[in-house]
Amino acid sequence: MANTSTETAIPTADCDKVDEQANIKSEPIQLCLFSEPISATDAFARTARYAADPTEYLREALGSGIFEVRKTMLSLPKTVDMDRYGTGAHKQHFEHHIANFLGKKHALFFVTGVQAQLAALKIYCDRAGRQIAAWHISSHLESAEERSFEALYSLRRVLLGSDPEALPTLDEIKKVLELPETERPAVVVIEVPNRVLGCKTYTFEQLARISHFCKEAGVALHMDGARLWEIEPYYNATAGKSFIDVVSLFDTVYVSFYKALRGITGAMLVSDDESMIDEAKVWQRRAGGNCYSLAFNVTDCERGYNENIGTFSGKRQKMIEIVDAINAATAKYKTPDGRRIVNFVPEKATCCQIHTVFAGFLADELVTARDTVRKATGVSVFERLRPKETVDEKMREERSKQAAKTVLEGANPDKDRQFMEWMITSVNEKLETKVFVDVYVALCNELVKERK
Repeated sequence: MANTSTETAIPTADCDKVDEQANIKSEPIQLCLFSEPISATDAFARTARYAADPTEYLREALGSGIFEVRKTMLSLPKTVDMDRYGTGAHKQHFEHHIANFLGKKHALFFVTGVQAQLAALKIYCDRAGRQIAAWHISSHLESAEERSFEALYSLRRVLLGSDPEALPTLDEIKKVLELPETERPAVVVIEVPNRVLGCKTYTFEQLARISHFCKEAGVALHMDGARLWEIEPYYNATAGKSFIDVVSLFDTVYVSFYKALRGITGAMLVSDDESMIDEAKVWQRRAGGNCYSLAFNVTDCERGYNENIGTFSGKRQKMIEIVDAINAATAKYKTPDGRRIVNFVPEKATCCQIHTVFAGFLADELVTARDTVRKATGVSVFERLRPKETVDEKMREERSKQAAKTVLEGANPDKDRQFMEWMITSVNEKLETKVFVDVYVALCNELVKERK
């Protein structure tokens, strides 16, 4: 099995031009982005240009040189047509390309990952005759889907692990797999990487052992691979493993196209089992996901995939460089009780996405300091903050309907730990690391000055 990285080099950005832009006070540089801003009109126009001629669009967007280097990774359709209830040449081409790229034989496009994952879990549970699945408390299935696994699919769940802030250990997973057959889950869900935990992830060796445990127990292993695209460079760098190597350890994998790939919205379920995909089509229809046409979603998701695949190794290296530099530059800034003001979760980035946690200050204080620094430098450290709670605290609040989905600036006056979730995108990747470091240091200086 090939272990060659799928990544290709990215041309060096003109950082001088970016620094000049940072001095435009009316349009501050957004430093820590979670998504790239684009208007609806521009997004629709972009999709239309791609649909008219995907190859011409990509040659222009990527540049002819990069296009040729990445060509084997790209999904280049012969035609872009309108599918009808899931049947169409373009949609089937894209599904086949993604399945093949990930080392599986079959795939099915879904409008949402919620539908894709629950379809797979329900099929496994029906086949096993046990309506039980297992995942960690931080799973999207647990916190963000209004318990649809229970209300709509009649599934029960077993929680993996004992620590809501850590990945389940291998022994904890094995313990669940050794439950009596009537209590044993039909399927185990592993999120690779874990978004709620700052994109912490298992080593390749650990994933291989989990896969082995599941096979021994006769339990299916499913990957929540919403951010698989982002984390593959970690496995390539640490173990010489590719997408195909990682995906081969799982029976089914769900991938997302609207996060780092920047498609409009869409997901795909991939499997070697053709009957799994056939059954998933039935559950897709039952869930209302077999739309009259998904042509726009498919087209824009393919565009996003083609524009971004092959970029995540460089983005990961950029994030590692930035985090290491900020950690070194801000180590001396501490709260009165000895905590570092600036913290990262995880401490060392695994991929191009991470959490920054600010300790010792209320949201209002951080916003005030940010605004002062933005006025002086033309660079905005963050746009919004959320209270940094433990996973179990967050679950309790969400279930009682008391916590807002997004806590806006200035909210949460009773807590002194705030965080932001951000990633390296094609926009902030062009900024020099020094820009990040200088603005974080300026923020710390302002916070300390205001506190005194």
